[in-house]
Amino acid sequence: MKKSAIVAAAVIMLSQSAYAAEFTDTNGHWAQRDISRLSDKGIINGMGDGSFYPEGDVTRAQYLKMMMEAVKIPAADYRAGECLDTTAADWYGPYLQSALDKGLIPQDMIVGYKAVIDIERNEAGESVGASVKYSGAFNGNVAITREEAAYMTMALCQYTLNANTMTKLDEVNKELMFADENDISSWALPSVWLAASNGIINGMEDGSFQPSGTTTRAQAAVMINRLLLKLGE
Repeated sequence: MKKSAIVAAAVIMLSQSAYAAEFTDTNGHWAQRDISRLSDKGIINGMGDGSFYPEGDVTRAQYLKMMMEAVKIPAADYRAGECLDTTAADWYGPYLQSALDKGLIPQDMIVGYKAVIDIERNEAGESVGASVKYSGAFNGNVAITREEAAYMTMALCQYTLNANTMTKLDEVNKELMFADENDISSWALPSVWLAASNGIINGMEDGSFQPSGTTTRAQAAVMINRLLLKLGE
């Protein structure tokens, strides 16, 4: 065999092994490549027993964490009593705190949302600082719906865009329609359109979007990986 052929064969083997199955239950799965790529980036993790459980549901908290790490939004210091229904025992508190402080969680995703601004003043009555206490329920352990995942994907992505990266996203396809478009929440619809226009999330074979359907771990990995590829990462 010629040296050039040997080198070419080695390159092929390396490219294939770069996305080799890292979990016991993803070998041959339709989302294997996406799952492996995000695992290599440290964005997703397995279940501790070597499995990934690709068809399991993704919770709101899990998807928030994955998206924040994908677009490099840092977590914040968790403030007890100021971060909705989380407690110090909830692992996702710092991520939710950061997202709340940056206005990345829509009020429609929070049951009983209320924000109270606490202004700190000096002896002269002058404002020297302020903090916001958020109350209500985020329900981080609830499975995230398709419209919520679409919103969170595009909201967090757009928050991090700059003059160079914003041009990498295509504009909304105005001809895009879903059979059940009236069932998509008004607050999520622009994000659904934008995500679908950029090939990050697709509709169903029957032309519907099924906004209230839950998102699997495999689907979440595919959405996030498609976004990163769209942004050139």
